[in-house]
Amino acid sequence: MRITAILNVPRRTRRVAHIARTCAKHGLGYLVARMGIQQYLPGRARIAPSGLKRKHPGDLPARFARILEELGPTFVKFGQMLSTRADLLPDEYVEQLQRICHHVAPFPGKVSRAIVEEELGQPIEEVFEEFCDEPLASGSIAQVHAARLVDGPEVVVKVRRPAIERTIEDDLAIMEFLASRADQLEEFKLLRLPMLVEEFGRSMRREQNLLSEAANTHKFHVAFRDDEQLLVPKVYWDQSGPRVLTMQRLEGTYLSELAQARVAPEVKREVARTLLDRFMVQFFDIGSFHADPHTGNILLTEDHRVALIDFGLVGRLSETLRGQLTTFVIALGSQQLELAAEVLGEIGSLPPDVEAEEFQAELASLMDRHYSVPFEKIDPQQALQEVMQVVRKYRVVMPRDLVLLGKALVSVAGLVMRLDPELKAVELAVPYARKLARDRLSPKLLMRSLTSHAYHLGMLLKSTPRDLREMLRRLRSGAVEFAVDHRGLEKYVAGLERTGNRLALSIILAAVIISSTFMLTAKLGPVISLLGAEASALGLVGYLVGLMLGLWLVIGILRSGRI
Repeated sequence: MRITAILNVPRRTRRVAHIARTCAKHGLGYLVARMGIQQYLPGRARIAPSGLKRKHPGDLPARFARILEELGPTFVKFGQMLSTRADLLPDEYVEQLQRICHHVAPFPGKVSRAIVEEELGQPIEEVFEEFCDEPLASGSIAQVHAARLVDGPEVVVKVRRPAIERTIEDDLAIMEFLASRADQLEEFKLLRLPMLVEEFGRSMRREQNLLSEAANTHKFHVAFRDDEQLLVPKVYWDQSGPRVLTMQRLEGTYLSELAQARVAPEVKREVARTLLDRFMVQFFDIGSFHADPHTGNILLTEDHRVALIDFGLVGRLSETLRGQLTTFVIALGSQQLELAAEVLGEIGSLPPDVEAEEFQAELASLMDRHYSVPFEKIDPQQALQEVMQVVRKYRVVMPRDLVLLGKALVSVAGLVMRLDPELKAVELAVPYARKLARDRLSPKLLMRSLTSHAYHLGMLLKSTPRDLREMLRRLRSGAVEFAVDHRGLEKYVAGLERTGNRLALSIILAAVIISSTFMLTAKLGPVISLLGAEASALGLVGYLVGLMLGLWLVIGILRSGRI
């Protein structure tokens, strides 16, 4: 991305300057210099040279997390997203990023009312019998209000923040630029920052449209509508839109408070089994899963039913990925660790210079080390970290949904172990995997797969002759062109442009001085008396202009730090 695409908007210029100053304040000014950002900032926003010369700090992960936290909601959410990519980031970064949070002040209730009325196209009194102006919770994209519909049911109303789209688009544009600059530095190449920012941008644009969360919530509500153990809130579509989401209000005890609540041990065991079983249903039957199952998103109702809320982050498992995971679970359950490691290797994307057998052998050794340990003695978080260390060692890129699945599994496993340490997760998962494997061999699914393959093969056979003929025609006519794209040379091109500009300015300066000297000695134009001698006024003006140009050139060279 060109810097002009960012700096053509004044507020973005100010934002880039603020980011640069924040990095310098936390001792990362040297990155600002290495990424070449300093030279594009207005003079008054530039960082002093002393702020750009600090050494690489030892607590870099903590400083990086503090910078994201200070830069506001969009960068905080980006940090939270990065914390789920343990396949790319070292453990110390993931640990620090998981801790960041940012308190966002709520906006006034009257603003919420105005947004609701504008979105629903009618006065709020005609929609809600009660609407509490004080929000129940406030987030970076929306805040939640308690309300009651005119026909009686209690609901929660999620209202998107005003003008949040512009803020998000500005920050995403800046993040894309910064990621492209950072990707040119050797220490950032393995992080694949442009890919992560692009992925984050898609997620943020989807999340700011509350209908996406409504669709996710409705899908799970329908899937578990007849379930006697699990509750998912109902979506009220007539009272919802891109900026407003109205859902059934579910009340109960958060799992984070369950330890202090007086709940019988058998109830806790049943909650643990329900949680694990219903997440297996999501993984193996539905193909979509709640990707953020922390204790603040799970309730225990008064009648001891488990309630899931907040479906803003949902993972999706394609049929191919579900089939691979099915094989993995069955292989793991039957102690075929080499096969389980091979499946994981096929799911990820290995670099061309990595030996697949070596990667799979190390994974199998790691799984074998954990397999004989009792389930209640295993730390799920530590086990995931060890797997991700192997993944990072071999520079394997895992699908985002698989990483989300791992994070969700770790969260659920941690909850289950606290509620019922004796519950065997793998034993509960294997029947679902075997059922899915049997279903994949059913005549109905085989016929669907055959139809899909036959369609793609037919389209390939149909289009291949035409494509070959068109390719030959373009070759004969000379219409085929080969282009060479030089990447990573942007900073050198920018340096050449600056050098050329200074050279041109120096030539102009020399021309001004020479012409002014000629006019001064020839006494051309108006003549004035200066210190008892006559001199050309045009020559003196020329010298003054030359002096200003010379000072400008010298100041520019000194600011660049290169003489």
